[in-house]
Amino acid sequence: MAPFGQSQTLARHLKIMDWLKAELVGGVAALFKAVALGSQDAIGDALASIVLTTYVLGRRLGVPFAQMESRVAIRARELAVSGHEVERAYGDLSALEQHFESHGSS
Repeated sequence: MAPFGQSQTLARHLKIMDWLKAELVGGVAALFKAVALGSQDAIGDALASIVLTTYVLGRRLGVPFAQMESRVAIRARELAVSGHEVERAYGDLSALEQHFESHGSS
């Protein structure tokens, strides 16, 4: 049996993980509402919350911020090269890849 301090730490960790997952779902809900309202400010805020929560959740799961950023850049490149629908229609993934390159994130 784990000492009280360790079980308390584990319980806190699990509570934080559940809270972050709920924040992520809440962020998606806020995004859908903002899109329905057509508010660019609310859309931007919801997307920022989703990204922030994702970074923190990743860190809690052992993925450092720099690695997360690198993986996003790599994934954008992979999807752009594979001809993802959003890339074919709008070039968004190439634009994201260029953004990362110009900001030293890839």
